[in-house]
Amino acid sequence: MMKIPGHKIVVPSCSTRVSEFAMKPRAAALFSLALLVSGASVAGPAEDAVARLTELNKIVQMQNDRIAKLEAQLQNQGLLSLLNQVEALKTDVSRLRGTQEELAHRQDTADKRTKDLYADLDERLKEVASRPVAAPADAIRLQTSQSLVVTPVAPVLSTDAEAEAKAYEVAHALIKAGKYKEAIGAFQAFVGQYPAGPLAANALYWMGISQVTGNADFKGASDSYQRLLKDFPNSPKVPDALLSLARAQIQLDDKEAARITLNQLLAKHPVSKAVENGKKLLATLK
Repeated sequence: MMKIPGHKIVVPSCSTRVSEFAMKPRAAALFSLALLVSGASVAGPAEDAVARLTELNKIVQMQNDRIAKLEAQLQNQGLLSLLNQVEALKTDVSRLRGTQEELAHRQDTADKRTKDLYADLDERLKEVASRPVAAPADAIRLQTSQSLVVTPVAPVLSTDAEAEAKAYEVAHALIKAGKYKEAIGAFQAFVGQYPAGPLAANALYWMGISQVTGNADFKGASDSYQRLLKDFPNSPKVPDALLSLARAQIQLDDKEAARITLNQLLAKHPVSKAVENGKKLLATLK
């Protein structure tokens, strides 16, 4: 330390000043480092949070994009499925229309054949009914020469036969007109008036057909067919009556009786036209 007269001046020593100057940069550096450390320690968690939030936003956006794509795919698949269903329905409708047209054609053909059969049957029945009734015996006239001369009796058509044929024709015309309920009453009246006539068996058969077609009366039809089989066992309508009886018995849920009836048809009338249909019907009962 230097002394000046009249004044007291304290001058730091050289070593002290150098030491102070040497410590100031170190202190500044340490202070700066402390600030950096403290700033980093404060800023670190905030930056991490921001980074994590950004990452989560990206993940959420990716998930939203995936969900949107899935929804679009599902919507497209739903529309495609609906379109496929519509096409399938169109195909079914076209097939059903074709089947309907085919059935209509078959029905028209069957109706025409039925009308033709009815017409042919009517002609035959009229022919049978109009045949003259044979005389019980030829008239024999004894001549004076003791020779026998046979004199045939002139054919005379019975009035009852004419009335019977006309009544049958009226009842049968109702069937051809599709008036089955009226035909039932007409045939019942006919059978009641001519129970043993040559057309009674046919009347019973067509009465059964009318009962099935007009009223779905399978029990009544069954009774009509059985009466025909009982009262007219040699009638040409017996095979058809057996087949129709079996069908009525099936509708009455009496399949065992139907089998017996069909076997009777096949055994007793093997060459009739009804046999083929009888075989097919019997096959469905096995």
